[in-house]
Amino acid sequence: MAVIDLNKYSPLVTRRELGDEIYTLIKEGIDKNGEVDVMMTKIVSMTTFCAKQIFGRLYVELGREEYKKRVHLVNVSEDVNFIIRIGITNAVKEANG
Repeated sequence: MAVIDLNKYSPLVTRRELGDEIYTLIKEGIDKNGEVDVMMTKIVSMTTFCAKQIFGRLYVELGREEYKKRVHLVNVSEDVNFIIRIGITNAVKEANG
């Protein structure tokens, strides 16, 4: 299992470039190791756009069951977890037209 530490991006994940970089890190971790722990201890907030760009995209690509098996959010605050759920919901709605 790979560990992806997002704390270097703290406290806010708000820019498209960061979203692209984080998505790539997580995706490569999954491709190489099967599963990833995403450390989010110092992430205070994230835009819903970035949540969709990172976690929503992974959710759509992997499917619900594989996403739940492979992507583990560690030390994520309730607020950030809520934003991530919104991003996933938006990505699924967009993918299903």
